[in-house]
Amino acid sequence: MGLTKSQVANFINDKILFRFSISNDFIINFSEREDIFTFDELEGIINSNFTYWSSINDKAPNSFLSNWQNLKDKFNEVKDYIFNLEELNIDNINLYIYNILSSNSEYGEQGEKVYILSIASPIDRDSEIHKIKSFVSFYTQQSQNNLVEAIKSYIYLSKNPSYIGSYFSNSYEYKFYPALFLLRKSFSNIKENRSDFETNIVAPITDKLRDISVQSDKQYREITSFTEDKHNEIQKQFDKKVSEFAEFQKSLNKWQEEKQNNLNDLEETYKNKLSLEAPEKLWNERAVEHQKQATIWTYFLIGAVLALIFTLVLLVIVIHDYSLNIIKKDLPFISESFILISVISFFIYIIRVLIKIVMSNHHLATEYKQKAALTRFYQALTYAGTDIDKEELLIIINSLFSRVETGLVKTDTSNDSDTILAILSKNL
Repeated sequence: MGLTKSQVANFINDKILFRFSISNDFIINFSEREDIFTFDELEGIINSNFTYWSSINDKAPNSFLSNWQNLKDKFNEVKDYIFNLEELNIDNINLYIYNILSSNSEYGEQGEKVYILSIASPIDRDSEIHKIKSFVSFYTQQSQNNLVEAIKSYIYLSKNPSYIGSYFSNSYEYKFYPALFLLRKSFSNIKENRSDFETNIVAPITDKLRDISVQSDKQYREITSFTEDKHNEIQKQFDKKVSEFAEFQKSLNKWQEEKQNNLNDLEETYKNKLSLEAPEKLWNERAVEHQKQATIWTYFLIGAVLALIFTLVLLVIVIHDYSLNIIKKDLPFISESFILISVISFFIYIIRVLIKIVMSNHHLATEYKQKAALTRFYQALTYAGTDIDKEELLIIINSLFSRVETGLVKTDTSNDSDTILAILSKNL
């Protein structure tokens, strides 16, 4: 995609300038060192001068047209090169201008590079160009030959009017007619006729105004197009940012929802911890207590068994001796085996009771450990955000707060715990 004229102008107009170097034979009042032109102004000067000498060339062929044609071709080559660049680089542009347009340059007051364009032709930036054009109109009516030499003679006589007489007597047309034109203007004070005035003054001004209008329209279109392009780019960037912001807002809302859920889970976990902290602590303490009691009762059971065995041995000996002297005389209906079996049965009953106590403590310790573990597991589920409905919660609470059977005595299942469960269910 090529660059616009405004983009090129904004980039190089303050970095690269141009001025003309023209022989005094072709200028009347033109300061070549003071008249510095930008890239855009140079294009207008080349086109306007080319157009004028092109219109004269049909009446009187001249070398001015070819000079401006050559300069115009070189300028257009440089222009096409710059406008087709993808990225403006001042070093590359300077190198191209040096190779194509002009190898003669200097630096201006602000450090900008000024290229010097040499051309053998009058220039419309000469403040007296209208006089030159008036003479050209006069001369082409008299002769179509040696226009270049005639203009040089006219410019010389304009600067040196004392030589008009010597040129007036010359037989060459290109010297005679310039002297005649100046002599007539000097002595008769004749005004330019209407046709010359329109041709040399009004027409150039009209053309310049037309060029300015065309350039203004063109620049307006470029500015409008540039503005629309930038507006579209900005709109695309805006839409992109809006889409990104919407995605960010969506992700932010999702993140907020996740964090809110986590916070709710933490809050629920904290509430459950507060509500179950005391029961969990109690169950852990009971588990430790019953485990200790089970250990104690186990040692007691072992000691009791050993003591009973030792006592049984002694009893067997005592009962045997006693039965020989007394039982057979006073209690003949009681046999020795009956007494032995009764003593053994009593000892077994004692051992069985002790075993039940040991097993009951082990059972209670295990139950309380399970309740504490279940409490911790329920808190972990709550922390993980697991949804627990009402029925599942009732099952968990029933498992946590149900009566723990000791295994020693059978009890009715209905108790105070059932009443508490009913109240909790109602509250839930």
